[in-house]
Amino acid sequence: MKINFFKKSIIYSLVVLSVVPMYSQAVSIQGGLNQPLLLQGSNIAATYYGEKFVFEYSHGTNLNFGANGGLGLSKDEKEQDLSVFAPYSTGLGIGYLITKNLDIRLEIKENLYRVKSNDSLDEIAAYQLAGIRSDLPITGNGLENWLPPIRNTDPIELTIQKAVFAELSGAKYVAPNSTLRYRTRSVGLGLYYRYFPLGGDEGLMLEPSIRYWPNVWDDAPEKVAFENKFGVLGVHKAHDVGLFANVSVGYYKKL
Repeated sequence: MKINFFKKSIIYSLVVLSVVPMYSQAVSIQGGLNQPLLLQGSNIAATYYGEKFVFEYSHGTNLNFGANGGLGLSKDEKEQDLSVFAPYSTGLGIGYLITKNLDIRLEIKENLYRVKSNDSLDEIAAYQLAGIRSDLPITGNGLENWLPPIRNTDPIELTIQKAVFAELSGAKYVAPNSTLRYRTRSVGLGLYYRYFPLGGDEGLMLEPSIRYWPNVWDDAPEKVAFENKFGVLGVHKAHDVGLFANVSVGYYKKL
């Protein structure tokens, strides 16, 4: 029986919990601020600090990358007017302590995404009746390459034609009101610094970090086509978190 990524992460964490305490200098539990403040979600992480090495497990839930004006969306995703939602983002990390409060980590993450167009079938049909939805097989983002319709076609029939064109072009067509689901896995680096605002070297902790998590695997179709209200087919690639910064708040306890 194959063990999925999440179960492997749990097993890894249990091994760390059973072995690392013999060598630990400290432990901490913390939550990121970006997730609730910018993405309307949540995140929690637990970290062991040894003499030279760091072990970490984190789990994020209900991350809405389109919140707050689409701060978490790529340029193409914004122009395509897509909704990108992650029910979970989970993974682990192992790092090296450069100084007592500064470390660099190798991090492995798995993300589940649900992506859909913000333009519903009814809205697209309304735009077609208003003479805005193009009936030509064009691709682009937003109004890019848009051409006015040249004939009167039934909205459902035109949707089928768009789907056929996308499939013949090698892209999976995602119909309005439908959701595309896929997973990604990333392997990247994170630089973490710990600061104790109340003084001392334990207790309340602020942990700013900068991370680079590029995708190394995904199970999304290579090309996915979402149609917007202008009748333009935007090609979506698997969401990639890439480079970002965060600040976590937590409690640090020396052992």
